[in-house]
Amino acid sequence: MVWFLAPTVPLATQQFEVLQAQIPAVQTKLICGADNVQAWSETRVWDAILLNVRIVVSTFQILFDAVSHAFVRLDSLSLIVIDEAHNCVKNNSGARLMCEFYWPAKNGGRHVPHILGLTASPLMRSNLDDLENLEATLDAVCKSPSKHRDELIAQVNRPEMLTVEYGSLMDQTANEDPTWTPSMASLKRAYRQLDIRKDPEILRLRAQNTPRSKDALRKAISKMGTYAQRQMRSFYARAQEMYTAVGPWAADYYIHRVISEFLGGSSDLDDEERLYLAAAFQKVEAPPVSEEPDQLSGQVRALIKILDSYQQDSVGIIFVKERATVAVLSHLLSIHPLTRDRYRVGSMVGSSTMPGRKRDFLDLSRKENLFSLQAFRTGKTNLLVATSVLEEGIDVPVCNLVICFDKPSSLKAFIQRRGRARMGASRLYLLVQDASDQVVSAWQDLERQMKEKYEDDMREKKVLEELEDSEIPDYPVLEVESTGARLTIRDAKQHLEHFCATLSSRKFVDWSPYYTIQDLEGKLVEGPSPELLKATVHLPASLAPELRRAESLRAWVSERNACMDAAFQAYARLYRVGLVNENLLPMRESDLVKEIEPRAGTALVREQFDPWPMVAQAWRDNADLCRRRLAFSNQDNDSMRAAFELVLPVPIPDMEPLTLFWDAQHSWLVTMDSNMKQVSRSSGATNGDEPDHTSALLALAFGYRHRYQKSSAGEQYPIRLISLDQNISTLDMGAKDFSVELMCNTALPRLIRDSLDLNHPYYYTDWLPSKPPAELVGRTYHGFEEAPEDVPYVVINNWPKKVGFFRRPAVLKQISSPRSSKLYPRVLPAGQVKVDSIPSVFTHVGMLVPAITRALEVHLVAADLLESRLDTTGITDLSLVVTAITSKTAQGPGNYERIEFLGDSILKFCTTVNALAKNLLWPEGYLSVFKDNTVSNSRLFHSAVEFGLDRYIIYQPFTLHKWRPIYISDLLQDQPAAATRRLPTKTLADVVESLIGASFVSGGTPKALACMSLFLPEVKWQSIEACRKILYEQSPSNTTLPLTMRPVESLIGHTFSNKSLLVEALTHASYNSHDTAACLERLEFLGDAVLDYVVVTKLFSINEPAPLADSDMHLLRTALVNGDILAFLVMEWTTEQERVDVIDSNTDDTNEIDFIRSTIKTPLWFFMRHASADMGVQQRAMSKRHAAMRAPVLAAMHTGTHYPWALLARLQAQKFYSDVFESVLGAVWVDSGGDMAECEKLVERVGILPYLRRLRRDGVHVLHPKEELGRLAGSEKVEYLVDMVVVRDVDGDGGVVEGGGGEREFSCRVMVGERCVAEVGGGVSREEARTRAAEEACRVLKAAGGKGGL
Repeated sequence: MVWFLAPTVPLATQQFEVLQAQIPAVQTKLICGADNVQAWSETRVWDAILLNVRIVVSTFQILFDAVSHAFVRLDSLSLIVIDEAHNCVKNNSGARLMCEFYWPAKNGGRHVPHILGLTASPLMRSNLDDLENLEATLDAVCKSPSKHRDELIAQVNRPEMLTVEYGSLMDQTANEDPTWTPSMASLKRAYRQLDIRKDPEILRLRAQNTPRSKDALRKAISKMGTYAQRQMRSFYARAQEMYTAVGPWAADYYIHRVISEFLGGSSDLDDEERLYLAAAFQKVEAPPVSEEPDQLSGQVRALIKILDSYQQDSVGIIFVKERATVAVLSHLLSIHPLTRDRYRVGSMVGSSTMPGRKRDFLDLSRKENLFSLQAFRTGKTNLLVATSVLEEGIDVPVCNLVICFDKPSSLKAFIQRRGRARMGASRLYLLVQDASDQVVSAWQDLERQMKEKYEDDMREKKVLEELEDSEIPDYPVLEVESTGARLTIRDAKQHLEHFCATLSSRKFVDWSPYYTIQDLEGKLVEGPSPELLKATVHLPASLAPELRRAESLRAWVSERNACMDAAFQAYARLYRVGLVNENLLPMRESDLVKEIEPRAGTALVREQFDPWPMVAQAWRDNADLCRRRLAFSNQDNDSMRAAFELVLPVPIPDMEPLTLFWDAQHSWLVTMDSNMKQVSRSSGATNGDEPDHTSALLALAFGYRHRYQKSSAGEQYPIRLISLDQNISTLDMGAKDFSVELMCNTALPRLIRDSLDLNHPYYYTDWLPSKPPAELVGRTYHGFEEAPEDVPYVVINNWPKKVGFFRRPAVLKQISSPRSSKLYPRVLPAGQVKVDSIPSVFTHVGMLVPAITRALEVHLVAADLLESRLDTTGITDLSLVVTAITSKTAQGPGNYERIEFLGDSILKFCTTVNALAKNLLWPEGYLSVFKDNTVSNSRLFHSAVEFGLDRYIIYQPFTLHKWRPIYISDLLQDQPAAATRRLPTKTLADVVESLIGASFVSGGTPKALACMSLFLPEVKWQSIEACRKILYEQSPSNTTLPLTMRPVESLIGHTFSNKSLLVEALTHASYNSHDTAACLERLEFLGDAVLDYVVVTKLFSINEPAPLADSDMHLLRTALVNGDILAFLVMEWTTEQERVDVIDSNTDDTNEIDFIRSTIKTPLWFFMRHASADMGVQQRAMSKRHAAMRAPVLAAMHTGTHYPWALLARLQAQKFYSDVFESVLGAVWVDSGGDMAECEKLVERVGILPYLRRLRRDGVHVLHPKEELGRLAGSEKVEYLVDMVVVRDVDGDGGVVEGGGGEREFSCRVMVGERCVAEVGGGVSREEARTRAAEEACRVLKAAGGKGGL
């Protein structure tokens, strides 16, 4: 356990808040007198209070008492931190703790804690022996931090000290003096009129009637020593002091305010005492004072003159002696005409609350005073009136104005007050009654000595600079032979600072190098030294441990040259390991990866590979024939079936079952037998007389539009279809005369043909004995009016022109018209029509031949790609390749978008893992550049073209518009050479990723890596397991998990075999200590890819009720892995620990202790180590926002109909929240042997996968409002107009605090075209305001029926 000691309660409170914010992973407890520590008189009480507590903050006395009574043992403490350690002298309880307990334990060989003393003023006098005595007391050595010493010297300025003499005090003669105010005189009369016989304390003592009470009674009466008497006496004395120091107006104000607050407010006095004093106060005539302060003392007038004449924008402190004076003086300055407009005044006093002690209402201290310090820190107030509590320890802004209203109580107080005025051109004013006072002379002598010391330092600095310039080193030069670039020792520091600045842009990290100076024995040197020196430079934690420190090669007289030497050594090492390029500059993108040309929107590439000329040539060359059975079935009419044999002179690729849509309601299923028969023509198993029904099928379906007689002259379609049901011939078309009996008695439907219109096919509907009236016919044929009346007619329906779609056509809206009521769609004379002699199923199959041909073409292209270029991938499923090369524009049965979504994630993951394993010294910034370049669309596009993939992309839409068959003779004609087409460059990049996805589906990451090796051979891919093993082995194996991090393993559900991985995952880059092996950045880089892998593969694997569309997968991934939702889930993901607090049940003078046991929840991010005060501020603010937003966000996540985009944006989560989860996920992946199932468990535990199930189960609307608004707006421009306002602060009475800092608020108006659709205010950030405005605009547009409704 660590015990942190501070001399005062306010300082202890401040340090507690800082420690709690900076080390949130452990329980930190503040113990002060107000906790009724005197009543903790049993060991069990202390044991309960300190249960699970790792850090305690208290004043010196509390720990001393606890150790004295053996409630706390020194051997239970690992470290005691003593703030303002210079106080540990003489009988100070901190000094006594060391002398009476620490030293006896150490001298006795027992365990003692480490001691860390903190002080800005180890010497309060000029006697150097004091420093040695302090070191001896604390068993410590005084060291000055050197990391930021140069910055400290540059920022800290010496104030100008001015003494202001204010002359004589206000006259303070006897009561009868006419200068006393009426209120003071009335107060004195009331005091003298107190009847001690009626005093509640006297009455209690008399009633007790014990020897002890009788003695106390005698003393109380003789000394007038009851509480009421003391308070009235003190009240009058303070009024006199107020009169003297501040003036008559102040005395009257003080009397009026004390009495008003006592009579009107609550009090911790007994009822009898309260009533007794109230009766006395009611006799005092103390009317309200004027709002214009007058009759002020010379001391106050001097103060106001200083404030009024001060020209700069002030940040100042006025130190006063008395607590009551703080309240009166701060009020006076806030309303005085010369100060009220320029100064925003606050007040600060120390805490005097002690258990068992009545609150001193005469101090006028209110709880609001506790907020004044924070207001001063944030700039809401610029002048603070305070007691000595602000002299040391308490963090306040750098001031340019410090005024000692009362004389400092000691030399120490003077030095500490002086130290508050360290802003540039600052002033320290001392208000004194007589400038000739010896104390004032001592201060002036001290100031003169300090000035002389400063001037001596400046002279010494000048001599040192001359020495440095004269010390011309014969130092080697770093020169690059290939470029001629040179680096000398004089340039090294600037180069090193520039390199560090380029490492990253992450917040909360000091990226600058810092230097420590040591002597030749390695001991740190804290000041000027006559000895030779060496320097060590320390670089950011983002670099590998072996690169983070470098020592100067030589010993030097000057610190500056030693630092330049260390910087040179560090930079030379960075060059040697490849983190600095051949020009001796930080690596550029072109140094890390192969430079590529920018990608245009489209590019001229080769035409798609056409397999049909190859097939035609095989027919011509009498190649062996391959056969597969094709089955056609109407999915709406089971009787409509047909079986064919498909014959090609090349291997027939296996096709998945194919659904072809006849129209929006009807479809056909085409299935191919998985067994392919190959027949050699030379074996005689086949001959040229083999039937070919393809031309007949085409003639049946399309003969009325084109002539299909080429086959009789030896022309042949490139595919051969042979009916397995019956022979098919063009002679079957219209071969029979129409009769009703023929149409009714046929088992299978047949088509009607118009013999006068090229045998145009129609569906048969009905038979009429005579010609119907024209008004009953939907569409009459030419010559209908002249046609005979008394002959039979046939009612028919149109035969479709375009069928066989790979995608279901859209349903056309029915438009009502007069024709809709006509009984007969079309009619023809019965004598004009013929009937096919074969069932209509064959004509249906003929209509599907173009789609079958297209499907075969795509499969032949895919087969050629797989066999000739992708053979090393080991892909066995041709359908995966078909999907991967088919774009959405091709209008095929499928497209690459889903599998490209998967491939994109797999490529990112494999690139990330390889980049990490092959570049162990690269910081995260370099890795990101490498990964982003490798997976960029530009690189993938160029890789696709170089590979020849452009020939295999199916992009041209499949359409039946003006479709005509192409015959073998056409295909064997000379083809135009080097045909080209223009494709979107992103399409080529997408197909690379989709092929990677297909390889992954076929055989996991090994096949995916084989595919990547074809397209990106320059990466030299290694297996995922080999990379993981490298990453595991490069982590230290002997790391012990810090005690504070041990709950993390149970929280995440994984016990690490290599604890260093978890430590690294929980170490922020700002935490750059001597034992920091690595920070989380590289593991976060890995975890980001692992998280994407887990989520994407989970989305891709969903098949119920149907596979997710590509657009849905994109939306869900965005909703599940964005920084805002991850931050919220990380804050919700907690481990529990018991906490014990005590409540004071001090009733009837019994000291009973009641325990309150509670469970505290510690979220994952609490365990992240960091060393950034700014991050602590952000974490505290985020915790408050999370507490305020938690309920609505959880409600939206659990039961809402829409994803909470705006609510999450309002959290304003910093990136480190998602970073820490991703780094832990990356660590689990490395430690678990690359077990993605283990990683998936972690993603499940944090809540991502459960939320995915909820989003899908309830159909939650996840589209981002801004994207949705863009869709609703259509072609109209959407514009977000954001304004920022500062909301001024409000005081306790509801009034506006002029000049206060205030909070920023954002409002946003949404313009769609020229119209303002929505406007919102009260945003906490620009993005949150835009998101809420977009939500509102979407609501408005939807309510109005889209953009046209407005």
